[in-house]
Amino acid sequence: MLHKLHIVTSIIIITLFSACGNVETTKTGEEKTPPSTTPIPTKAPVISVPDTPTPTPTKAPINVDDNISISGTIKYERASVIHSSSASRLDFSNLTTDTAKQINVKLIDEKGGIVDSVFTNDQGQYKFANLPKKTNYKIRVYAKMLKTSAWDVKVIDNTHGGSLYAIEGSMASTGSSNTIRNLTASATNKGAPPFAILNSVYEAIEKVRSADASVVFPPLRLNWSVNNIETGTYYDGTDNIFISGDQRGDSDEYDKHIIIHEWGHFFENKLSRADNIGGQHGSNEYLDIRVAFGEGFGNAFSAIVTDDPIYYDTMGNSGWHMDIEAERPSHPGWFSESSIQRILYDLYDGDIDGSDTLALGFKPMYDVLVGQQKKTQAFTSIFSFIHALKNENSVSSTEIDAIVSSESIAPINDIYGENRTLTVSGQTLPLYRTVDIGGSINICTSNTYGTQRFPRNNKLNHHKYVRFSITSENEYHILVKQSNGRSADPDFILFKTLPFENILSSEDEGTERQTVRLKKGDYLLDISDASNVSLGCFDVSVN
Repeated sequence: MLHKLHIVTSIIIITLFSACGNVETTKTGEEKTPPSTTPIPTKAPVISVPDTPTPTPTKAPINVDDNISISGTIKYERASVIHSSSASRLDFSNLTTDTAKQINVKLIDEKGGIVDSVFTNDQGQYKFANLPKKTNYKIRVYAKMLKTSAWDVKVIDNTHGGSLYAIEGSMASTGSSNTIRNLTASATNKGAPPFAILNSVYEAIEKVRSADASVVFPPLRLNWSVNNIETGTYYDGTDNIFISGDQRGDSDEYDKHIIIHEWGHFFENKLSRADNIGGQHGSNEYLDIRVAFGEGFGNAFSAIVTDDPIYYDTMGNSGWHMDIEAERPSHPGWFSESSIQRILYDLYDGDIDGSDTLALGFKPMYDVLVGQQKKTQAFTSIFSFIHALKNENSVSSTEIDAIVSSESIAPINDIYGENRTLTVSGQTLPLYRTVDIGGSINICTSNTYGTQRFPRNNKLNHHKYVRFSITSENEYHILVKQSNGRSADPDFILFKTLPFENILSSEDEGTERQTVRLKKGDYLLDISDASNVSLGCFDVSVN
């Protein structure tokens, strides 16, 4: 259902910000006196307003003339991005303009009432028709995209009570002929960022819709403010993306790849599945397989949406960029986000280079993401994704294997990464272990690939995966106990695999003992050491 905003009785004007616009009138019909065609300069200040649904607005009933309309084009300014060999930065001396696509535009009367509400098209154009003559109105443009059974996205100020960003033009008369009122949100005065952010998200939406026109996206709030100084840009795992707006440091409103990367996490969480446990990560790190895939997907997805493999993060004069397609990681493999982003982008793109002779496009990848990847009984990783992709595109299996192998990954033929091993404490062990009911196994975690503990342990071998199957419903006792001393603090999370769901988290001090009633089916244990000691070995049993 289309949500309408209530009649605005109080508007907080942020007087430091403004945008430029103009009003033009052109003669139509049989007018005795030609209207003025001289543009009337207007200012469109950035405002913040409550975003509350209210009754449907109605048009004024008097003096309506079906020849009278107000139309125009909404644009926003975008700072150019300059890449040097060592940095990426924004250039505000070289501004470009782009159209504000699918943006909410409202017609406001002299009393602040909402007379009508429309959305721009992809050319940024809007129109209000059948208006009364010689009646004063102004145009207000909201940083909001809303389409019934499709999307609901808005940019709000999370440091100002969640107010919705908007710009507006001056109050002016309809006169006795059609009126053209164009508005451009200013980059210099910070009116443009909310619309630039929305445009990046709309590009991502359209890429997904190119694969599935019927897809319905859950509501999303994009939280941006110049006061977002230390928050960074991130997806919170629910319905919010927070975007850095630090104008003296790292502001991301014009960094398309950063915003689309985070929207990619939103997409995974809402429409596909993301077992990514989060935490700090880098391009040449050995990561937990769930983190490696999630972050590699986010990077690759931003390049897929923009058809631009140059991923950048402007940051004053010290920003950075990387070539997702061309740059090779120092440590390639199934644990590397850099390897995974290159694999995913090469699967998509049409460039023939080296081992990449395939151009699948996005739809086959999308089909896997919302299909087998979402339902996989393993943790989401490059193994579950590539196995499903090969099954659904068997004629391209050889080409897929070649792209995967270019990152030092042997052909993938299962969802668990069988035949992939880690050597810990002299033992060469598979990624997943299996414990029989009534039996016991010994596993070891280590901090060989990273000692970071907060916000979470997310490097390779910080977590061990244990599989087991239940043949009859009953109460089962799960025990995880350190076998090489007392310095470690084991934790575990229990998942049922079909459908995939978190059943139980156990985070007691020391030995973990839990009794839980389980139904017939397959299960996964994710076991980690909260203390992240150099080597923690544990006996694991299910009885």
